[in-house]
Order: sequence, then C-alpha cells, then structure tokens
Amino acid sequence: MEGAPQRFRVGKTDETIFFRRALLSVQDAVDWYRSLGSGEDTTPIPSRAKERDSRYDGIRIETTSLNDSPTWPHLGLPMEEGMFAFNSGRSHPAPFIGNAPARIHCRFGSQDGFDLMLADDKAVAFVARRLHIDLRLYREYLGSVVLVAPDPVLTQIDNFMIPASADKGERIFYRFVPRPEVSLGGLKLTTFDEEAHLLTDFSTYDIPTDGILDIDKGDCIGSYGYVVTHPEHGVLACSPPYPFVRQIGFNSHAISSGGMTVSIPTSESANSPRIEYQAAPHSSFSTQSLIGEAARIPSVSGRIATAAAYREKISSAKQYGQRWFSDGSREEAIRFIQGELRRAKAKIMIVDPYLAGLQLGQFLYAVNPETVLVTLLTSGLAFKEMKQNASKDRFGKRVKENPGLHSKKYEPSKIDDFSKRLTQLKKDAKVNAKTYVLQSAILHDRFLVIDDAVWFLGNSLNTLGEKASLIVKLPNPDEVIDQIEGMLRQAIPFDNYRQHHAKFQRDNA
Repeated sequence: MEGAPQRFRVGKTDETIFFRRALLSVQDAVDWYRSLGSGEDTTPIPSRAKERDSRYDGIRIETTSLNDSPTWPHLGLPMEEGMFAFNSGRSHPAPFIGNAPARIHCRFGSQDGFDLMLADDKAVAFVARRLHIDLRLYREYLGSVVLVAPDPVLTQIDNFMIPASADKGERIFYRFVPRPEVSLGGLKLTTFDEEAHLLTDFSTYDIPTDGILDIDKGDCIGSYGYVVTHPEHGVLACSPPYPFVRQIGFNSHAISSGGMTVSIPTSESANSPRIEYQAAPHSSFSTQSLIGEAARIPSVSGRIATAAAYREKISSAKQYGQRWFSDGSREEAIRFIQGELRRAKAKIMIVDPYLAGLQLGQFLYAVNPETVLVTLLTSGLAFKEMKQNASKDRFGKRVKENPGLHSKKYEPSKIDDFSKRLTQLKKDAKVNAKTYVLQSAILHDRFLVIDDAVWFLGNSLNTLGEKASLIVKLPNPDEVIDQIEGMLRQAIPFDNYRQHHAKFQRDNA
C-alpha cells in the first residue's frame, strides 16, 4: 500500500498524472471496477481500515461511459502469435499482465483529451514505468480500465518432447502445476496438431490429478498447440501451434582485436562535420557445430513454409501497392497515378520539390472537385533553370566547364506558367488546389497522399516512369502525414511566393 499519490505534470500545462496503489480484497476490487462509469465514480478505498487515507481514498473522479469487452462476466485470455507467424503487431495484446498466467476484462471509454499527454515523452514514460504499457502503441486503453484476474488454478505448465526409445515413439510431455491447495479436478487439455498447414489431430484429454500427461505421437514433425479449460472458470491457458526445436547450430569465430577506426565527413561540403565508426573486425578462423538429432522421417514443413512466405511477400506487396515502372513506361505511370487520384474521396496532397506546371494538367483533372480537397507542396527548385557555367582560360577565351556543374537561377516563366495552369485548372475542372512553396531545401523525397494512404514515389511526378521507378504505399502513413503538415507550416502560399519574385525581378531589372 502506498502513501501519497505520485504526480507528474504534463509539460507546462495544468494537466497532471496521478498514480497510487491500493490494496483491495477480490470482491471489493470487482465491485469498484463494475461501479465505474455510473456518474458517481470515486478513487478506490482500501479494504483494510488502517490503510485508508481520506485525502486520497473515495475522492470523486470523472469518467466517461464505459463499454465492456468481452461481455461481463466473461474474461478473455490474451493470445500471442505463433513463434514463426508473420508479426501483425498484436503479439502482446495485454503487456501489463507480465509473465504470470492471467485473464483480463476491459471497459473502454472515450479516448478524447489525451493529446498533450501523448505528445510528452516523459509523461508517456512515467505511465509506462508504472503500468507496464506504452499508451502511444496501445491507444485502445486510453480512458479505459482493465481487470486482470490471475489464473485461479495453475501457476505453471511445462510442455516438451521426449525422444523416441526402443519401444516407444516420440512423445509430448505435459506437466500442470496447481496453486497450493488447489485441485486439478475437472481440468481438460485439448490439443491440436498442424502439419504442412493442415490440421491433423484435435483431441481432448482429462488432466490427471497428479498433473502429468504423456501423449504418444510416434513422430513429432509438425506443430503442436493446446488449450486448457476448467468447468467453472473457462479457458485458463492457450498456446499457438509451435514446432519442437530438434537441432541447434553454433558458429564460433576468433575475432582480431583493435579494429580500424574510420573517420569520414558527413557530406561533400568543405566544412562538413566528421563522424567516426569502427570497421568490422576480421575473423582469423571459425568453427561450426550442430547439437541435436533430426527427425526420424523427413518433413516437408520447411518447403511449405518457404512457399507460404513467398506468397505472403506477394500479398504484402499488393496490400501496400508496391508498383515497379520499367524504363520508358511514362504513359503507364501517368495513367496509374491518374487512376489513384480518381479514387480519392476526401483529400489529396502532392508533396514534390520539383512539382511544376505541366504536372497539374497531367494529373489533377482526374480529381473530383466536389468532394476532394487538394493541397500541393513544392519548392523553389521547381522554378529554377539549370544553366551551364562558363569561364575563361588563361588566354581570356570563354570555355565550358564540366557540364555536371551548374548554376541555378529563378526562371520567371516557370512561375508564371505554374500560376496560369493553376488558374486554368480552377476554371476548367473546378479544382482549387491550395499550393505552398518551400523556400529552403528541406525536402528531398516525394509523396502522394490520397485520403488516409501515403504513397512513396521513387521519382518526381515529372519523370516517374521515364526511367525505372518504384512506388509503394507506406504501412504507417500517420507519421509521414504529421511531418508533411509540419513542412506546410514552414512553407508560404504560392501567390505570396510569386509576388515576392515578381517584385525582385522589377527591382533588379
């Protein structure tokens, strides 16, 4: 039982996070949990009278309405993914329960009002150290409450394979360890075997009172999972199908000491700062060893897993819109982008430091002006011309320098052309594109935002497909959209940019 609550002030705001532990009996804890969301909510009151403090216990708190998941009084068992399964990002649906067997019940409330807390790294870390959860990653728990119920029967489950002997085949051994003075009576084990992505066995066994179960499988070349159930408490434990590890390989290397330190500038600039790093050490010799024995009969699981992984890559590429345009496929690239823009429902953002007037006509007439807001972010690079430098030799004769060296100056005709095409687009297609220009060279990559999706473009829209190019839909678009919106705040409206350079031209005429 703790004393005064721990506090953390969020940034320079008036928001404060409070944390305090209180010891409640099981019934008191459940009653308090179920009472939340009633409109008369208070902080919990410890069950022991000597641990109560009127300054902190029974204090009125404000909560939103709460929705049960699952339906009360059912409890849910957090399920992890298989050992070799594709990581979907939900491997630990309830990281706060730790390693102890437990089930949970959730009551989800409003997520509004947590923006300042989530933007403060120290505030997020304060919560994570105490609740063992990063609320930036697990935002579903914002404004919510969770009941964690430890396993009422089991403290441990051992599960391993016993090698074959002269008179027995390979066996799977289970040992169930109960809590002190708790009986294993009524517990059942349901096993499910998988081989070559096929369900090959589904069996249910009564768990003996001594907790030992030895199942003869003959040969364990597949993957094996199980579920443990209790007649009163329901599901107590679950394990996805895992294969048994039969062999472990070790590689030993003798590494030479005193690796070289490399010092290198961070860029081509003459005043560029330098960084240092250690070169990879060299191995003078290496050995390999293998511990364990292979299966008695060959398994095709590896072959099937390789083929499944290949299909998964193809599916993932399709999901994220990975698209390769070969050299000379400019028209194909243009028509593809036009098709994606035509599907937009709410917003389009084109972020390209070389976006110029011609691309407005190539792409934006495909946009539905009645429902879609169009934002363009380009840079001063789009309105500069490339001109070869010239110098004089020692005799005063003008000569061309390296054609790869260029000077850059603004070309008014490009700015005027862009302005005319924006006006024509608005007149002909009713598309009013809000356009901004970055004056500093802070943007290199190109992005196309369509509703909530972000495409990464290997080339600018003015050259996409002229040479071999790749585009791909990003798996985490929110981060990129946030960064783009930050750059928009640094940019200036195109009309202001055009007026500034028109004035500059007049003043220097």
